[in-house]
Parts: sequence; structure tokens; C-alpha cells
Amino acid sequence: MKYKLLLRAFVLVAILLTSIGIAQPAYAQPSFDTIIRELTYWNATYTGYVDADTFEKWPLILDGSYDFEITVTPTSGDLVPLIRFLDSGDVELASGTGSLVTSQGAGNYFIQIEPESGSGFYELTIRQVNISTAVTTNIDPGTVTVGESAAVTVWLNQLPVEGYTSAEFSCTYPVDMLSVSDITFTDFFGTDPATVLNDPMDGTFIAAVAGSNGQRAMADGVALSFTVTALMAGDAAVECTARASVGDGLLSDLESTGTTLTIDEVVVLEGTLVGQVLASKPVTISLYAADASLYTSLAANGDGTFSVNAPPGDYSVVAEAPGFLDAEGPATLVDGATTTMATISLLAGDIDGNLVIDQFDAMTIGMSYNTASPDAADLNADGVINVLDLELLAANYRATGPTAW
Repeated sequence: MKYKLLLRAFVLVAILLTSIGIAQPAYAQPSFDTIIRELTYWNATYTGYVDADTFEKWPLILDGSYDFEITVTPTSGDLVPLIRFLDSGDVELASGTGSLVTSQGAGNYFIQIEPESGSGFYELTIRQVNISTAVTTNIDPGTVTVGESAAVTVWLNQLPVEGYTSAEFSCTYPVDMLSVSDITFTDFFGTDPATVLNDPMDGTFIAAVAGSNGQRAMADGVALSFTVTALMAGDAAVECTARASVGDGLLSDLESTGTTLTIDEVVVLEGTLVGQVLASKPVTISLYAADASLYTSLAANGDGTFSVNAPPGDYSVVAEAPGFLDAEGPATLVDGATTTMATISLLAGDIDGNLVIDQFDAMTIGMSYNTASPDAADLNADGVINVLDLELLAANYRATGPTAW
């Protein structure tokens, strides 16, 4: 009997403990392998990989209060990334799909990346932003070259308790420096919102959105996004201002902060072509592109050496000198590399420039004998046309050009 009483007491204690329970963290970790990564610098790009069994955690130590945006961009696979911002005790402070903006004070934190769906590699960036104003225009990346694009997101912050029923955005940008495309409304005002878009013109556009069927924007987030493409170098200011309604039939102007996109000139990498052409006359080197158009011409040095820079590609190189057959050959230039042409000697005697050394060239020597003109007939460049020039011509008699190089 005493045994039964003790057993009942034990069961009652167990039930009591179960009813009290143990406090759980705000974010209960599922079963997965966690890889701790190193996060060091603002604005840097970090690469990682996640799938259903592998999440990644990036420690973040803040020495003060910061406003910042975390962006995760998939680079392979079918990954849809989920970002969880956790404190040192793994309590979730904020989360977002693909990106999130948050304000945090000094302390130790973690950025946890996991798949909302799919799996694959991704790139993570974290950069400071200003979310002290109600409308914030952010751009990523902050620096591009001419011809490249950047993604612009427009955030609404500091929403009132009752939320917004609608908002009107007026966005400006330098039309000579940027083109705008892919203007997209998010689900900030709920699913299937009513939208109006005034197409970009003269550096401005208007986008308006209202929640349908009673839906409202209730929490900070991205309301609008679009793409800008750089047209010329410089600093391009982009800003979206906004007016919003809480459903009382009035529009209130919201304080806004813009952003600047730095646009660099396109850096064209080049290859270098070098060589030496031997002749007793000044030599000209011409570089022709694959479509036979002349890219550049230059005079070789006194000893016939030359060096020319050009974009990577296939070229035809021609060497010419007055009274000599041309030489021609192919050359392929590679980024940052030097291509060397074989040393070649031009053949003397083509005085009339028809790419054949024959009796007509010899006749020119005869008609100009003991003079210095035409210059093309003075094959040895000694200042007088005579038998020594005829001798050089005879050495190449009947040769035709251009000579293969």
C-alpha cells in the first residue's frame, strides 16, 4: 500500500513539472548541421552554400547602434534564401526572404542563412543604410561600370500602428546617366494589390499602390523595386519620395532619404603586340581587325622594332616601307599578355607599289639614275639612285607580295 502511495506521489510531481514547462527560445532550432562562417567587413561579398540539412551562421559583432541591410543573392541551384537575424542566445530579432533591413545596438549577433526552399550557393552582403526616415531608397551594388545594372529597393519604415492603406511614390534619377526598367510592386500591401505606374520619362516616374479587399501595409519592408542601368560615368542620385494614407482620405508626405550610384568608366583590357621588321627605310605597322577595318597604324622604331596595344581578338598585321614588298601575317591578342611576331626582312624592289618586283621597277631606277627622287627608288637610302639600288632589286626580281609573315 505504501508503494502505491509513493508511485501516485511521483506521478503527481511529474504532471506538475510538465504543466510548468521550461521556457523555450523565441526561435526553436530545427534539426540541421550548422556551419559557423567568418563575417568581417561591411560591404564585402561573402559566398556560402545551404540546403535542407546544412544551414550557415555568420557571427556579427556591433560596437554601436547601426542601421543595416542584409542581402542574400542565389548564384546557383533553385535556392530561395531565408535570412534570420539572431541574438547571441539564438533568439530571432528579424527575418526576411532574400533581404532584410534592421536597426541593432551594440552586441554579438548571428546572421543565419537557410533555404526557404531549394538549395544552392549564394552571395551575402551587409551594408549600412539609413532607416531613420520613413522612406529609404537603397541601391545594390553601390558601384557599377557603364553598361552594368543595379537593383533599387524602396523601403517604407516607421509605419503607424494602424498601417497604410495606400502609398504614392515619386522617383527621380538623372536620365542622361541612368535608364530605368523592371519596376515591380512587392506584396507589401498584401496579395494582389491595385497598382498604377506612370512610365519613366525625363528622369522621373510615379508608382501608386493600394491594398485590395481591406489589406494594409502593417510592418516595415520593401514596397517597390526597379532596375537602373548605367549610361555614363559619374555619381547618379536616385531618390523616391512618398505620400501615404492610413485610410482617412488624406495623403501625408513622408520624410525620405535617397541614395547615390557611383558609375565608373568601362576598363578595356588590352593585349600587346611586339616584333621587329628589317628594312633600310622607315617601316609602318598597320593593325586590321577581323572585319578588315583598320584599327591603328604606327611607325616602327629606327631599328624596326614596334609595340602596339589593342583589345583582345584576332588581327591581321601589315608591315610596309617605300620601295619594298609588304609583309602580312595573323596575330591573336590576349588580355594582359604579349604576342610576339617573328622578325622579318622586307624585300626591296617594289618601287611602283603594285606588289610585284619587275622590269617596270627597274625602269624607274633608270629614269631617275643619279638623282634622289623618287624616294621609293633609293632602296638603300644612301641619297642617290644608282646601280646599288638596282642590285638590291635584282636580288628579289620577280618576287610578289605581300610576303607571308
